[in-house]
Amino acid sequence: MKTTDTTTHRNLIIIGAGGHGRVCADVAFRAGWTVVGFCDPAFQHVTDILGVRMLADCEETLFGNWPDHTGLFVAIGDNTRRLAVLDAASRMGIELAVLVDPSAIVSPSATLSAGSVVMPGAVINAEAFVGRGALINTAAVVEHGARVGQGAHIAPGACLTGDTVVGDRSLVGARATLIPGVQIGQDVTVGAGAVVTRAFGDSAQLVGVPACTTQHLQLVSRAAR
Repeated sequence: MKTTDTTTHRNLIIIGAGGHGRVCADVAFRAGWTVVGFCDPAFQHVTDILGVRMLADCEETLFGNWPDHTGLFVAIGDNTRRLAVLDAASRMGIELAVLVDPSAIVSPSATLSAGSVVMPGAVINAEAFVGRGALINTAAVVEHGARVGQGAHIAPGACLTGDTVVGDRSLVGARATLIPGVQIGQDVTVGAGAVVTRAFGDSAQLVGVPACTTQHLQLVSRAAR
């Protein structure tokens, strides 16, 4: 596995303490990290989560006073927001972690970019590429030569077959499939269980088998009335 993880130590602060943040913390624990704090303004009323202390500082204050020998992982579910926080941290010179659950299978020839996470049971095969801040969720499959863009989310059980491309910030829903060689653009949403059999451009919303745009379905529905 090739990685652009920039961390040189094993202490970690996680931004985002909701459900996704807690799952990322579990992955970090299993992978041998010491999680020293959560940062999330939505949970300032609690002192700790999963036995990890809640830090009082907001992101901006924390970034300006970043502790030595500590990496960062951004566990924010919103793809656009996650990338924005990663960009802000990078500008401050903060080291960005890559998290890989020990149960995941990752090819030695695959590339995992800074800020990405590979959840339990996921498979990333030969020469696949996972972009900065991308989320490969539980039991998802990224096949040989597939490319996952920055901030994209491959949901639980989804399958990117060989040489597929998922654009930046796109979401491939739970148990959805892209057939070999298919490309989808940036900010695309593929609904759960959809099967994408051809290319789609930016910002498409896709559902069904074979997948089509929600706009197309609306037109068909109107024509049938």
